[in-house]
Amino acid sequence: MSLTTSSRFASAIDYGTDWRDTSKKVLEQLEQARTENDGFNIGFIYVSDHLCDDLSSILSLFKSVLNIENWCGCVGMGICGNGIEYIDKPAISVMIGHIDNEQFCIFPSGDIDDGKAAKALEPWMNHHEPFVVLTHGNPVMDTNPANVLGKLEELVGGFLIGGLASSRSEHACIADNIGDSGVCGVAFSQEMQISCALSQGCAPIGDAHTITKCHDHTITEIDSKPALEIFENDLRQMAIKKKGTSPSKISAISYENEDDDEETKDHEQLFKGEVHTAFLVKGSDQGEFLVRNLLSIDEESKSIDVAQSAQPGDRILFVHRDNNTVKEDLSRTLCQLHERVLRENGEFSPKGAIYISCVARAFSDFGNIDRTGEMTLIKEIIGDVPLTGFYASGEINAGRLYGYTGVLLLFL
Repeated sequence: MSLTTSSRFASAIDYGTDWRDTSKKVLEQLEQARTENDGFNIGFIYVSDHLCDDLSSILSLFKSVLNIENWCGCVGMGICGNGIEYIDKPAISVMIGHIDNEQFCIFPSGDIDDGKAAKALEPWMNHHEPFVVLTHGNPVMDTNPANVLGKLEELVGGFLIGGLASSRSEHACIADNIGDSGVCGVAFSQEMQISCALSQGCAPIGDAHTITKCHDHTITEIDSKPALEIFENDLRQMAIKKKGTSPSKISAISYENEDDDEETKDHEQLFKGEVHTAFLVKGSDQGEFLVRNLLSIDEESKSIDVAQSAQPGDRILFVHRDNNTVKEDLSRTLCQLHERVLRENGEFSPKGAIYISCVARAFSDFGNIDRTGEMTLIKEIIGDVPLTGFYASGEINAGRLYGYTGVLLLFL
């Protein structure tokens, strides 16, 4: 049984053969946490994309059985909760809670310009100041998700945290009802005690550099040198550190197998899928960076293409991600969060939590259920706290869209 309870929240997670079977298992657990005066009035629900076609039935059933009308969440290729991850199988993760009705406001799916969010939020914001905004969205919305998040941040003014749905079918999101356009979510007022944290999951390979020449997604010069030259130099340092290879044995990295040299193949395998570009967040005093995929390299022009439009003067570094960097950074982030909450509140006793991680982490060796996954580490550090969450196709923190990260929200 995965049921976990606190004085204000209860969470359960399970998997099954279809939506009815899975819903029944989760509801039976949550019903055990119900009392006559529990006051549960809000639910957070994450459903695997295997059950996306039945999401309307699932939501209606949970509303009816639990007698809770306020819900938010979305679909994901993986879901998590209570020390468990379920990846690529029919599964549901739910947390129900008791929050004063005046302390939260749910807003529906939209692109912000359509006015739906403003219509829902502005009457509430006339009397309450938003503190934290849990946000979900469609990664393939008509407009750039980052721009939509910027507009939402302007409208609400609170701290945006959350993630974009991940799915092989519809990218459905829930804000009382089901939608698949733009973003939706729930705003919490300043009266709520909430603490948040971001785990980057990637480690810098070398020092930060400055882009000196670029056009759109193509970077031609870094630190006034050919971009590919800077990239390869950093890769050499990574190979020296990881493989114990001498610099003289490491030549330029080729992304095409031109021969069968085993050492060359070994180096190629080392870098493929692990190395990314990262743009430093302007004005951040925490060294935060936005990880973006390295799309291609051009050996003739010595340029690199990245999954973000670049500008001269942007600060960039190269990072790598593997199981060790994910575990080490998550552990460090959780310990720092624990210390911060303890220092600010005099105790560490969270009542509930929501964790949103990158879907790429779910489908790596780190995302599994054999007691080596993220959920085990989170449970070890923050304790046996009601928790729900999912694996996203983009994570949201401080209104910015991240990749390869994990974000944690704690209700204190």
